[in-house]
Amino acid sequence: MLLVVSRGGTGVRLALEAELSRRGWPIAAGPADADVLLVAGAPGPELGSALDAVWAAIPQPRTHATILDAARVAVELDRAAAELVAGHPMTGPLPSQTTVDGGPVRSGEVTDRDDAPHVHRSAHGEHSDHTKHAGHGGHGEMRMPGGLPMADLGQDRDGLTLDQLQVTLGPVLSDWPAGLVLAVVLQGDVVQRAHARLVDDPLSLPFWSSDTPMTDTDRGDAADPSRHAAARELDAIARFLAVAGWPAPATRARRLRDELLAGASPEPMCAAAEALCRQVRRSRTLRRMLRGLPHALDLLTVRLEALGQAIVALRGPAGMAATPEERRPTTVSAAAREHAGSPLRSRLNLDELERLLVGTDLATARLLIAGADPITDEDSDRTGGSAPHAAAAVPARRPEQAVPVGTDGRDGEGEAPSAGHDSRHSHE
Repeated sequence: MLLVVSRGGTGVRLALEAELSRRGWPIAAGPADADVLLVAGAPGPELGSALDAVWAAIPQPRTHATILDAARVAVELDRAAAELVAGHPMTGPLPSQTTVDGGPVRSGEVTDRDDAPHVHRSAHGEHSDHTKHAGHGGHGEMRMPGGLPMADLGQDRDGLTLDQLQVTLGPVLSDWPAGLVLAVVLQGDVVQRAHARLVDDPLSLPFWSSDTPMTDTDRGDAADPSRHAAARELDAIARFLAVAGWPAPATRARRLRDELLAGASPEPMCAAAEALCRQVRRSRTLRRMLRGLPHALDLLTVRLEALGQAIVALRGPAGMAATPEERRPTTVSAAAREHAGSPLRSRLNLDELERLLVGTDLATARLLIAGADPITDEDSDRTGGSAPHAAAAVPARRPEQAVPVGTDGRDGEGEAPSAGHDSRHSHE
């Protein structure tokens, strides 16, 4: 399953990830590994064009589904499985044409929507409107075979004249913020300039900063804002760990997130989340992997502090008032308890994200984006919406001096990231 999330599609994405985990269906890292292209939420024109390019790279047999409602997740996954079992090549509409009158178009159907991206056919098959391909450049650029842009010359920070290559990341990448497009200028693999923007406009209320997704009466106390906040932090730490190359605790974080949103009892969830924090903090291997990467340890610390603060809030007034002797040993820091009444400045807006990435290599940039957890469901593509940012939360100091990750000299509990895994090179 190749999962793509539109802006405003977070609620559907969470339902999809929970159902895929329940069924044991793996999520693909890229088009070549995929059988099914799943789109969470309605894609706008720009994301739709990117989806068409990704769709062309998925081998047959294949199928795709655009899911607008979390209640239809199981139905659409069953349909996709049935189409794959049938083994018929899918010749229906492109993914950019899969929403008509609020519902998904089935295989073989066609649409004459006036607002659909123009598609023309040639001897080489279907091809969507060239003018709407995000991150692939225009016809005026000189290109090499394979669609890669030619390198230009420019001075680096040492005054040397080196090749500069313009590369665009997103909006379709695994463990990537929904709708984010990052255009960078590289010299070697070092980011010299970065520009971040968001594609299209969200067609629904933002999931994490809105009460709307959590007011379903069937979910009982899942509508508790503190439960919602803890689930959001678990989602963020899961993305960071997945990009860092440590899938086991990332999976644990996502499972805890799903159970919280499904209405599980808070106390066992808090205890499990604290155990996860303890495992991450104690992992010497993770610390070695992140040492020397600019801001990586600082951002991880911000994510852990934000999760700790959410755990304190989820426990409620009784848990916050308890003395250390009355509580079990925990990794929730004193800072998290002290600031439990006011939100931690834990997320970067796009301007801050651009400045953070300059001078890093491309793979490190992927990790920093995951740690920054920028908000992409809001209308503004520069301020990151109404959420507070983390400019003050990322101190200007050497990453290896950043806090409490791996400082007690012990490995984390359970599986550790592979010692041979280098996060700086695993995602290039």
